[in-house]
Amino acid sequence: MAERKTVLFFTNSDFGQANVVLSTAYELLRQNRLNLHIASWAPLKPRLESLSQKVQDENPSQSIPGITFHDLASFPGFLEFAKKNANRRKADVPHPPGRLGAERIALLAVRFLSAWGPDAHLALLGWAADLTKKLNPALIVVDPHLVPVHDMARSLKRKYAVLSPCTLAEGLISEQPWLSAYWKYPAFSTGFPYPLPWSNLVENYYCKRTIENAAYDPQVKAINQARSARGLQEPLGSFTPWAKDVPHICPSLPEIDLPLSFPSNVHNCGPIMLPTPPMSESDPDLFAWIQKRPTVLMALGTHFEAYAATVREQAIGLRVLLDARPDIQVLWKLKTEETSEGDGKDSLKTILGEEIENGRVRVESWLKPDPVAILSSGHIACAVHHGGGNSFFESTWAGVPHVILAMWYDTFDYATRIEYLGIGIYGNRSAGRNCVVNKENYQAPLMVDGQEFGGALLKVVGRTKGDQYADTMRRKAAQLGEVCQKSGGRTEAARIIAELCFEDSKIS
Repeated sequence: MAERKTVLFFTNSDFGQANVVLSTAYELLRQNRLNLHIASWAPLKPRLESLSQKVQDENPSQSIPGITFHDLASFPGFLEFAKKNANRRKADVPHPPGRLGAERIALLAVRFLSAWGPDAHLALLGWAADLTKKLNPALIVVDPHLVPVHDMARSLKRKYAVLSPCTLAEGLISEQPWLSAYWKYPAFSTGFPYPLPWSNLVENYYCKRTIENAAYDPQVKAINQARSARGLQEPLGSFTPWAKDVPHICPSLPEIDLPLSFPSNVHNCGPIMLPTPPMSESDPDLFAWIQKRPTVLMALGTHFEAYAATVREQAIGLRVLLDARPDIQVLWKLKTEETSEGDGKDSLKTILGEEIENGRVRVESWLKPDPVAILSSGHIACAVHHGGGNSFFESTWAGVPHVILAMWYDTFDYATRIEYLGIGIYGNRSAGRNCVVNKENYQAPLMVDGQEFGGALLKVVGRTKGDQYADTMRRKAAQLGEVCQKSGGRTEAARIIAELCFEDSKIS
């Protein structure tokens, strides 16, 4: 029997980022061939403990070592880093697509590359290096957002892989032949259709160059100077799929992505998800309700906090649907921005009060079942979400058509993707492109229009039963769902990682 080896994961604790790690770790625990160590922030620790116990309970005849947790907050300089990032308001993360949001997107790129600052970057690198030397893992698996850990793995010449929660299209598009990133593919966070319309060429070029120029920002230069002093000369954050010695593992598939050429080190595994208990076990009451009528599930992600104006427009869109389709009901997971919560509730009462009262609309701040359990219940007619990677992959895996209300960063790209695939509608394209932005005193602009949103819902759900357009979309979504379910996402990701662990542990 092969010697038991160690794999060390570095990941953010945000569930949207960490779910692919948890899912892969679940499968590796079941195989019981590797010692698993995960370095992250404290909020992830209870989930790791629960996951370890779940696998042990499922395999009582075996002794399965649990996951060992390492707290990233232990690195020197963490308190200063946390203080620097303490006052960011979730409600003001949203930004418009394209030229209106280009400066905010460039700011994101700068934050991605230099979020830690020179001192914290090197401190985390050193802490991660010490942990790596202590554990001597056969493989390091890195979250793409932990840029200092990437530097660590390269500087120690350790074998490592990148495990991403998203499609790798953003990096791959720039490497497509014939400079097609400029004339065929929509630039990051524009939400332009694919193939790119000629009328959008100039704006697309402007947006792409604005983001690329982030690499020359003074904050990024300061990081690079500190890295250079430590002998680190490679590009900062070079999680590029074309770095041939670094396997990149992601939950996408060619069938659910834009047409791309994939290098050999890119592993499209299919959606990487944990097994989840059915709704009948996790929330019998909600399961009984959801069986009453075809249901629209609206959940705009963990980080989205809606201002009252956005709540109002979303409610108007639902009103359009409910008036046209009396056979439809709505489950709405809603988190409002704290200072405008009262006004948001007033809008709900005014616009949807009767339906909330009679139970045709349920508004919840939290849902007990995992989203996949709800989506795969067989009762969801449409998934309304913000276009986050998890939401896209979960809905697509479940074979449910989408309406995306895109709000930031890559959510606009997933909105482009569902329309190209024919499995959904970008539900706030006009509202996002025509919103009003105050650059001097930035607050998230209103990027939902009730009538536009309502029209998108009717396209996906159908204006009537048997609507041909909606039925075609539903069949396409179901077909791609079957492709995703056959891909074996987490099993494939675990297989790749296990194989890498049992090779020579150094990069040649």
